[in-house]
Amino acid sequence: MKKIKTPAKTQTRTIELTKVLDQMIDWAFDCGKILNDHLVRSYTEPLKIIDKGKQGLATEADLLSEAFVIKKIRENYPDHGILSEEDAFARELKVEGAKADQYLWLIDPLDGTNNFYNKVPFFCVSLALNRGNETLVAVVYNPVNCELFYAIKGKGAYLYRLVGHQEVRVKLEVGKNKKRFNEALLSANLTSKRVEKDLLKRFPEVRAMRRLGSAALEMSYVAAGMLDAYWEYRLQPWDMAAAGLICREAGVKISDISGGDYSPFGASVLTTHPALYKELLAVLNR
Repeated sequence: MKKIKTPAKTQTRTIELTKVLDQMIDWAFDCGKILNDHLVRSYTEPLKIIDKGKQGLATEADLLSEAFVIKKIRENYPDHGILSEEDAFARELKVEGAKADQYLWLIDPLDGTNNFYNKVPFFCVSLALNRGNETLVAVVYNPVNCELFYAIKGKGAYLYRLVGHQEVRVKLEVGKNKKRFNEALLSANLTSKRVEKDLLKRFPEVRAMRRLGSAALEMSYVAAGMLDAYWEYRLQPWDMAAAGLICREAGVKISDISGGDYSPFGASVLTTHPALYKELLAVLNR
């Protein structure tokens, strides 16, 4: 795969964010190889599974991908904090946000573990660098479909994608065109107990609804205009930090489900094409 060209150099104190992004892209590709290798192997031998109780499951691939990224971060940024899904599970960590000047990595080595376990090719590596509650650099990578979303704060969001043997590399800019509900393709976990059972009865007519199983990828798809809205009630910071920045830089409207300010440390997220936001917010809070 060719080297991805990143936006112009940006610095925050001593950290060169363009360099950080290049590293994150390389790490995401390496993690993707770990995941793909285990996915291929799973066709002939069972995946090693870790039962996390109410928090779901993890596989050996989750842990190996996570260990690889954590090693790279500690080698290059030993004074930074790291918050990762499997590490947080192991330590039963409760997340309330980061200190204002603290550099904190929010990483999900395999977002979409249930899909991965069932060989559904919709999962990703999600990497974000925060300073306090603000995400500075973000990468979301689907290794099966070779989809790479990335962003630096204030420098726009981008998509690199292989379609067959052809490369697509575009800046993501959602919201230039008007969008109506009857044209919209939405994604949400409507089977969740957290969703009001009568929600669909009062929902406007839409083109279609989806439930894809990876928050980071679904939010990134909204940023790319491949989905028109996504929302969820209980996500963790590592689920949405990277994709949240990608959405913001692409011009997607993003908030919590009640309409409050978005934070990767918040309890919910709503991402949507700007033209749909007010009506969708009203439906979800009626």
